Amino acid sequence: MAAVLDASVLVASLVRSETHHERARLLLAGYPVDLPFEVPLLFRVEVIAALARRGHAPHLLAASRALCSSPRFRAHPIEVRLTELATAVAERARIRAYDAVYVALALHCEADLVTLDDELCTRVRTAYPTLPLVT
Repeated sequence: MAAVLDASVLVASLVRSETHHERARLLLAGYPVDLPFEVPLLFRVEVIAALARRGHAPHLLAASRALCSSPRFRAHPIEVRLTELATAVAERARIRAYDAVYVALALHCEADLVTLDDELCTRVRTAYPTLPLVT
């Protein structure tokens, strides 16, 4: 089954001091390495921004940039159709714009949404009860 990966899961998996580090590593390990995660094009920006904002070393940023550009992640452009779906998702689930893009991509790809965001899960379960969430 295809899976959309929330950027925060990758960030948590890369940084030992993150609260959900072990949980994130287990989530990633649960998917075969030959099955790429579906991600929005802004995924790489989100990952690098999160790491840079926290002041992580340049070598971690460089390694993360390379990982995000690897075949492990299939980036989808945020084109008109996905934007329209994300807008509807944001309104229906009452979630942030970035989160709405991930949910819309999961709906579009008929994929699991892999996230550690409890608030997002609660809102998505209410608005889209059939969307598979992996937490």
